Amino acid sequence: ILVANPGSSSRKYALYHDDLSEIAQLHFELADHHVVCTLHSGDEARQIPADIEKVEDASQVLTDILLREKLLSGDEQIERIGLRVVAPGSFFTKDHTINDDVIRELESVEPLAPLHIAATLHEARTLRQTYPNVRIVGVSDSAFHLKKPNYAWNYGIKLEDADRFEIKRYGYHGISVAASINALWSSGKLPPKVVVCHLGSGSSVTAVFHGRSIDTTMGFSPNEGALMATRSGNFSVDAARVLKDKLQLDDAALDHYLNTQGGLVGIGGSNDIRELIEREADGDHIAHLALTTLIHTIHKAIGSMIVAMNGCDLIVFTGTVGERSSILRKRIIGHLEFLDFILDGEANEA
Repeated sequence: ILVANPGSSSRKYALYHDDLSEIAQLHFELADHHVVCTLHSGDEARQIPADIEKVEDASQVLTDILLREKLLSGDEQIERIGLRVVAPGSFFTKDHTINDDVIRELESVEPLAPLHIAATLHEARTLRQTYPNVRIVGVSDSAFHLKKPNYAWNYGIKLEDADRFEIKRYGYHGISVAASINALWSSGKLPPKVVVCHLGSGSSVTAVFHGRSIDTTMGFSPNEGALMATRSGNFSVDAARVLKDKLQLDDAALDHYLNTQGGLVGIGGSNDIRELIEREADGDHIAHLALTTLIHTIHKAIGSMIVAMNGCDLIVFTGTVGERSSILRKRIIGHLEFLDFILDGEANEA
């Protein structure tokens, strides 16, 4: 079983046996303008040759890599594929076998979440071409949020318009949040009130009460909520109108601006947390501004989720940045001592 996760700036894959035991994970991303692939197998993690120029082409070389690294033998085949799908609309709150009809549905909503849907479409088409006889299932990234209370679904617009045009707060990163909750449940460490901070190129914060999503910062599109790598996060409609007028942008150009030229790139000139931290340490006040703005928006998001649940027993960090950056975790938790969250420095560094 192959699992494919096309993110807005990376491609992640995992290979499993039929009994769901993991064989390996592969993470393709850009580093210093080159595609690098990190292979995780057992307790080992190492970089391996990617042999591609664009992250988007990762699925084309997957089988070759799996065979070369002896993760797949010559007489073994990939039999099923799960593909993460990030898209607004009630249709995409459920899982679907990827076929021509689902491709058309994705094409119809592509302008609403261009970063993710374009990546999903490209991945779906490439996987269908590379593995023509394999069943590919599009797994909803919103399904985990389906049980949110009704008051967490709506914007302040007429309900008939919201229902007619399906303008709802669907939420995303549901697969990531569900995985975190399942891991806690399996280890016997799931308390009643959990805040999950998925921090990566896209970032969201979710309130989980007794295993159920109560609210999350992303809404209709993945551009809502906290500041992100290239996405603006929450942005005033009136400010967007001014920006559109002053820069003479059409709707598509405005959407592109807010999704690809906002966030850390817009403020700090880079979407690489490591680079911004290095620049900040060297006295770059713009890098400092970008990082502190990011952390401030995460703090506000955590605060709103804690209030939504009337408390919090546990904060979870996941996503590429949440998992890798001890510095950001330290700075985020450092502002939460009034809630009795105290950082274990050694555990954080480890």
